[in-house]
Amino acid sequence: METAGNSGQHVFSMAPLKVWLRLIAGNGGVPPRYWGKLAKVLAISALMTPLRVAERLRYGPSRMARVAIDEAPLYIHGFGRSGTTHLHNLLAQDPGFGIVSTFQAIAAPMFLIARGRLERLVANGMPAKRPMDNMAVSVELPQEEEIALANTSHLSFVHHLSFPNRAREYQEKYATMRLTSSEMARWRRAYLDVLRKATLASGGRRLVLKSPTNLGRTAELLRLFPDAKFIHIVRNPYVVYRSMTNLYRHVLPICQLEDADPEDVVASMLDSYAAMMRQYMKDRESIPKGHLAEVRFEDLERAPLAELERLYDELGLPGWEQARQPITDYLGTLSGYRKNTYRIDPETIDVVDRNWGFAVEAWGYRPPNGSHSGRTADDK
Repeated sequence: METAGNSGQHVFSMAPLKVWLRLIAGNGGVPPRYWGKLAKVLAISALMTPLRVAERLRYGPSRMARVAIDEAPLYIHGFGRSGTTHLHNLLAQDPGFGIVSTFQAIAAPMFLIARGRLERLVANGMPAKRPMDNMAVSVELPQEEEIALANTSHLSFVHHLSFPNRAREYQEKYATMRLTSSEMARWRRAYLDVLRKATLASGGRRLVLKSPTNLGRTAELLRLFPDAKFIHIVRNPYVVYRSMTNLYRHVLPICQLEDADPEDVVASMLDSYAAMMRQYMKDRESIPKGHLAEVRFEDLERAPLAELERLYDELGLPGWEQARQPITDYLGTLSGYRKNTYRIDPETIDVVDRNWGFAVEAWGYRPPNGSHSGRTADDK
């Protein structure tokens, strides 16, 4: 999960009050030491109520139901910290694609009517870089549609950032989709509402979407969009593990509304990777031929244009010649970027081998540099 929030504002502050009340009730309340943070969240949510009401009056369910998603989305599949953001940013340079922007995700219940002043306020409150990896942050950059889903409903895995002790429950229900028929119907309505609004904002262009949670939802996404196409990006699991633990160290203090044992947080993350990756490995067999392409992050980083051209070709995506120059220009802006460096020590290797060994074997990885002696690895 990759948030765009900062240390002063919870990334789901603009979610409706009814969403927050349902989350709080479902969690059995919030401990007193977090009441101050919760009060700020609820105050922002309350302040946004007039905008949410105005948007619902103008873009109500009947109007949004008429928004056609003419082209099935292109989904970027991959667990968090596997290079999904980098690939998403690259593909978003293609003028033929629409996106869910960071502003759309954060202000999901009201962004259609609140562009302008609210967008500037959100931009002014954001850091220049993400705290966990120093990647640039901007309201215009593409963002996970899962953030928008969480800002409009309780039906999202990423609410575990607020309530980390329920991470496994959220993962089962909203990542690997163990839902009742009525729950599934509610989830579909909420998810399609996010995509219809993004389609409207993008002028009907095909959406390129990235949310790590989607890795466990492939079968459900195919039920919604039988013609959807998928790019699965995979990265060395030893690096993913270190990068994910770093992410939680930075993001949980911003979002959490309860205490959580750090060891339990890591354990639930290990379980989520295993559950979602196993589900993807099972579900990818049902993806139609020509609708799935896979790429290693390491190859994309080494030869981005060549790998992207291959992906366009394998998926039969139009517009590569139109997209090449904007993508090249964007790559030029990354020349000064410096990745985090992690020490891959014997303990890390042991944890990954015990929990994710099946993925290490399936994707043909080894500890970075082939060493068990604690070499370093880069993050992005």
